[in-house]
Amino acid sequence: MLLDPTTLLLGCAALIGCAALTASFVRWPVWGIGLYIAVQLWQTQQNVRQSLPGAGLNLLPTDVLTVCLLFAALIMLRGRWRGAPALLLALLVLTGYALIRGFGVFGIQAAGNEARTNFIQLLCAALFVAVLSTRLNLVRAVTHIWVLAACALSCLALLGWLNVGIGSNSDQIMVDGVLTNARPVSAAQTLVIGQAAMMLLCGRGSARVRALASLLLVVVILAQHRTIWLAVGIMITGWLLSRHRQTGSRAAALAVLGSLGMLSMLAVSWGAAGGVTSKLTASSEDDRTLVWRMEGWHALLPRLKEVPDWLMGLPFGSGYDRVINGVFVAVSPHNYYLEVLLRLGLLGVAVLLLVYATAWRAAGADSEHKLMLRLLICSQLVYMITYSLTPEQAVILGLLTACAQRRGACRPPTIEESPCLTKPHSSPASPARTARI
Repeated sequence: MLLDPTTLLLGCAALIGCAALTASFVRWPVWGIGLYIAVQLWQTQQNVRQSLPGAGLNLLPTDVLTVCLLFAALIMLRGRWRGAPALLLALLVLTGYALIRGFGVFGIQAAGNEARTNFIQLLCAALFVAVLSTRLNLVRAVTHIWVLAACALSCLALLGWLNVGIGSNSDQIMVDGVLTNARPVSAAQTLVIGQAAMMLLCGRGSARVRALASLLLVVVILAQHRTIWLAVGIMITGWLLSRHRQTGSRAAALAVLGSLGMLSMLAVSWGAAGGVTSKLTASSEDDRTLVWRMEGWHALLPRLKEVPDWLMGLPFGSGYDRVINGVFVAVSPHNYYLEVLLRLGLLGVAVLLLVYATAWRAAGADSEHKLMLRLLICSQLVYMITYSLTPEQAVILGLLTACAQRRGACRPPTIEESPCLTKPHSSPASPARTARI
């Protein structure tokens, strides 16, 4: 098949652009993380779904970034593949195996679309962050990116509430002739806001930083995603328990809780006319979505019939078709553990949990970031119970993996490890002085 000059020119330009992006990610990794998060949140908010003509796949902006991040990770992988990054590589290998099987059975379109977001994009972006050198002060860079993203998402949530009011998790509104949920930010976006708030609280910030964290937590409450309420509640509980034994920190914890309570009361009072209190109560008492999900989980498990299916999972493209209450449903299982089990088998679930176990153990040797890293682990473990792990969470997963490469990897160098020229050392007495003595 001959290609016309225009197509050939566009293809060459695309290759040059991807090569330039890959080189920039290798040279400035933090830029790559920030760009990926910005594009990912933007396309989620705008619901971008541009189709590639004739390819049968939905080509997203993050697909291009994912390819560049993967090549950049492979370039920087030399000498850093051992330990926790090797576990991510193992997950990528299992994903590739299930994907190849899916190509042969269901075709490139079905298998590729199913594996792209929650597996390929997630693992490639996580691997890129995982192989970064901890000398880049990776924790601080990710914290800054996360706080900026949380502030932007909070502004979007505020604009949504000003336009349509604060709705419960079951309220529907009409947007461009289509019924959609009344909540302006999704659960994945709300998780970013909650994680950013806990990052601020775990740092050594001023009163302004704690006030910003309190504002972000109020946004989490008003967003009305119960899984995020549970995840953030566990993180706050862990933060309070860790502060209980530290000198001078109890007052700061009480100040944050007091500020959070006052801001919540003000927000509820401000929206009392619109029934905010009743909306929060409705969201907390509505168990229909949880029951619906559990019935779906029960309907999907029998698809694993043979021992190889349990060990290695079913190929991508198999779908998640099931019948719940007489209604045909084809969406994802809303449980990432089950999703990994269905596609990567028990082996994939074991490797995924081993990633978090390794990160949890390594965080114990990092006195500066121990609390924050472990709270982030808890947030993702809780989130995956009712949702799939989204691509933006790949940055957190990669951060946890990077800090778990070796014990104390995120710890700043001590005097003995520092190459500083003023390092104290002992020198033998000079020969002349020894002779005079």
